[in-house]
Amino acid sequence: MEATAPGHNRTGSGLNPGDTQLMLAAVRELSPLSPISTRQAEVERLSYISAADTIGSIPPPLSVTTGAVKKVAAKLKGVSPNIFLDKLGERIAFERAGTRLYEAIIAKYVALIDNHGDSLLAANTIPTASGQNGHGAPTSETALETLHRIRSEELGHFRLLCDATTHLGADATAQTPCADVIATASMGLLQVITDPRTTLAQSLNAILTAELTDNAGWELLTDLATQAGQKELAEQFSRALAAEAQHQAIVTAWLKSLVVDAVGSPAV
Repeated sequence: MEATAPGHNRTGSGLNPGDTQLMLAAVRELSPLSPISTRQAEVERLSYISAADTIGSIPPPLSVTTGAVKKVAAKLKGVSPNIFLDKLGERIAFERAGTRLYEAIIAKYVALIDNHGDSLLAANTIPTASGQNGHGAPTSETALETLHRIRSEELGHFRLLCDATTHLGADATAQTPCADVIATASMGLLQVITDPRTTLAQSLNAILTAELTDNAGWELLTDLATQAGQKELAEQFSRALAAEAQHQAIVTAWLKSLVVDAVGSPAV
């Protein structure tokens, strides 16, 4: 059965036009003659926003002496140390989540291979920064090998960010405000992929959402490192950005092959 095949879907009102008309008639009968004011609700909402605390805080350097604080600030001339450390924390949280996303899709892919008896996805022939052969042609991988490689690269990026944070004198294990926010925002993506009912195409769509966000985050962090005068970090972040761009290209190609090219294919 195809993932987009018709089924017993009763969510649309078009199946019962008579009942829909009855609902609309009830709305017209029971709705007040004058519009309901939402002003009080808006006032309450604004009061909550005004009185709310921030989400978390930036942890102090591991050594809380004045000298340690000045040392961190000196390493990050041109940018706010708090902003830079917050964005480092954000990327740490997201790369950790990215590793888990690829672990989840690997599990789903292996299960589908067992069910379908074929590879489902084309081998990767997209060139990578280190994946060229001696003649400049792309090195071919099986799809499963590519998934495992990307998962390892996500983990490598996580470790790179932890080392960078420690190098600056901060605690890589602390959850910064942006890390907290991005972890919450990415929870839904993992829920999609780990749901046994979702297809491979639906899971890849969730991965693509993560990769688009990841690329934008690495671009911003690279710009911050450059502005801070952290040339070595900027170069390392730029290489990570290039790898993430390859991840995005591979996932996009796979998703296109499942959604656009494979007309009439089985549910994957």
